[in-house]
Amino acid sequence: MFGYVRPYKPELKVKEYEMFRAAYCGLCWSLKEKYGGIARYIVNYDLTFLAMLLTERDCEPQVCRGRCPASPCRKKQYLSSGKAFETAADCSVILTYWKLKDSAQDGGFKEKLVSLPGAALLKSRYKKAAAAQPEFAETARAMLHELAELEKSRNASLDAVADKFAKILEAAAVGAEADSERRVLGQLLYHLGRWIYILDTVDDYSEDAKRGSYNPLIYRFETGGASLTEEQRKMIESTLRHSEGLISSAYELKNKNVYDQILSNIIYLGLENVREMVFQGRGGELKYTNTMHRSRSKE
Repeated sequence: MFGYVRPYKPELKVKEYEMFRAAYCGLCWSLKEKYGGIARYIVNYDLTFLAMLLTERDCEPQVCRGRCPASPCRKKQYLSSGKAFETAADCSVILTYWKLKDSAQDGGFKEKLVSLPGAALLKSRYKKAAAAQPEFAETARAMLHELAELEKSRNASLDAVADKFAKILEAAAVGAEADSERRVLGQLLYHLGRWIYILDTVDDYSEDAKRGSYNPLIYRFETGGASLTEEQRKMIESTLRHSEGLISSAYELKNKNVYDQILSNIIYLGLENVREMVFQGRGGELKYTNTMHRSRSKE
């Protein structure tokens, strides 16, 4: 995934940040328990957010300690896996598998060198995850296929391509038990998926223009690969702010759980901070910290 959905650390209490880290490690533990040690390397912030979001209102996570590759000599604290974390682990495997398949098919030589064996390694794990989350797996397959077709045709509609990815995240709401919660979470996750996709097009714009890769912004604004103008950037930022507003509105309707303070921080402060970092050209910092979190965090 992308690593854009994260808390704004300066506004978190120490105990809240420690809980977030423990949730991150809890998802990692769930991946290991269900899909083997290799799967824990696909843990990321975005799906940690999903795990916390899907946690039931009356659920009190159990705090455990265990060893991990990033801390082999000292046990780290993690939250015990439950249904929400298992669902997030399933979704992690499904999304990573299709991302690797896409890179293996359409990526450059270096990408294929990594993606081909990676997809092969995850294939059996993907089948297990798809059996556990058939609706999500089918939605991911169908929407990514439609997204690939739009990309091949160099579609100029930002909304059309963002909609496909948004529907994938929306399908993750099936992890909620109550129908009312499922509808609210579906709306929240849909607009979050749209936000993630559009923000990523901004983050990757320069690199895509340089490589000649598809980026809807190139065709939406007919830039020919030239830098986006200030007016164009403001238009994109406006649509991202609109999505942030819809995400927060949906969250207000959701039953709050033990992670409320962290989730509120992410939704009301974290998304805005990440958006500002990307528009400042600092998106690389986000992707680095997403992959290096475990090795840099110390107990």
